[in-house]
Amino acid sequence: MAHRRRSGIDESYWDRLDNAAKLMPAVTTTRSPNVFRITAVLREPVERDILQKAVEKAMAIMPSFALKLHRGLFWYYFDINSEKPVVREESGYPCAPIYKGRERGFLFRVLYFRKRISFEIYHALSDGMGAMHFMQLILYCYYNIKYGDEVPEEFIRWEADKISRDFDEDSFQRASGEMEKSEKARKVEAFRLSGYRFDGDRLGALTAILPVDGILRLAKENGATLSEYLCALLIWSIYNTSYRRSSGSRPIVISMPVNLRGMFDSATLRNFFGHMNISVHPKRGDTFEMVLEATKEGFRDCLKREYFERQITGHVAIERIPGIKYVPVVIKDFVMQQIFRRAAKDYTITFSNLGRVQLPPMIEDRVERFELLIGASESHPKKMTIISYQNQAALAFSSTIEDNSVEQFMLSYLSEAGLTVTVSSNDTPAPAKVKKPKKEGKKA
Repeated sequence: MAHRRRSGIDESYWDRLDNAAKLMPAVTTTRSPNVFRITAVLREPVERDILQKAVEKAMAIMPSFALKLHRGLFWYYFDINSEKPVVREESGYPCAPIYKGRERGFLFRVLYFRKRISFEIYHALSDGMGAMHFMQLILYCYYNIKYGDEVPEEFIRWEADKISRDFDEDSFQRASGEMEKSEKARKVEAFRLSGYRFDGDRLGALTAILPVDGILRLAKENGATLSEYLCALLIWSIYNTSYRRSSGSRPIVISMPVNLRGMFDSATLRNFFGHMNISVHPKRGDTFEMVLEATKEGFRDCLKREYFERQITGHVAIERIPGIKYVPVVIKDFVMQQIFRRAAKDYTITFSNLGRVQLPPMIEDRVERFELLIGASESHPKKMTIISYQNQAALAFSSTIEDNSVEQFMLSYLSEAGLTVTVSSNDTPAPAKVKKPKKEGKKA
């Protein structure tokens, strides 16, 4: 079958996975499902029938999500899924496996519960920004059907173009074509979190709702951005809990995904992100302020185009080895698994900041907040995210282990700093306020 791009919804369409997605099928297991979710909390109960129609309408406008994943002899590939996704009421734990699930072949699911709409997606299909585009489109279609609100013009162009080269491209390949080969940076093995796993494949999810202006105030008082401040506080929290209990001697490394579309002029809905690894090696006697300064220095070193050019070049290099495309996929999978296991040792935890969500005026008051959750994995049992909407920030932790001391320390620290912190989890149905702890010194 020839490789063809779609004009409209072409049933003969197929496409290879983008550079980042090619890793996912090789390393996906029931304990490492590579699934994340975006949740919109509405101000009124969700109507299932309207949501079902909204998802179908969104698929017609943006069909790049209407795909199935197949394993060929030499590579994995996508083709059109002509089925209809079925919206269903949420049950069970979040971010359950999708790749081998029962979603009619789709690589996502749409769930609802009371006032919540959750869009869960397999990472091979898209990244956080691509998924957010589709989630917003579902909301626009939902309120268009329910109240007649207009779908914004920026989304109408997908209906006219369907999938153009820009929206469907592998931006890693295009960006790497302009770069020269660079030397690999020397890496040091990072401190790793560990603990007793929950029974089965259960994923614990804890979400704290914080005022955006309050977090920005704390960051500004410390001469930092919001991301720098929370990254440093995460390092400080790990140091004062897991690190000290285990007499850690390796650096604490926070891996932060970075959207590369603006930096490399891309409009793709596929994966197009890099990672910056913020490494701090705290020592006895260090203060939070010292950790924050080291974190800010790490941000300055990483937030450069050259830093991500080196990453992209390294990622794409293996695909350009002569004859590699004729190596059977079973061998490629084995190689990918070994690369993944080595790379997993480079960082302690992932912290993803999807930024501030903006909705058009006609629907902005219909949505209370957004939440983001990344499924934890076997190699990294905790992950942290933040997403904000209006003046509400949702700081979320996913975990496959029982120990929650990192989360408790971090949220208590923010509460002690004067923020109102409201916490809920999939084990505590009703939101609860975090009590302010007694004053303690900041010394380690």
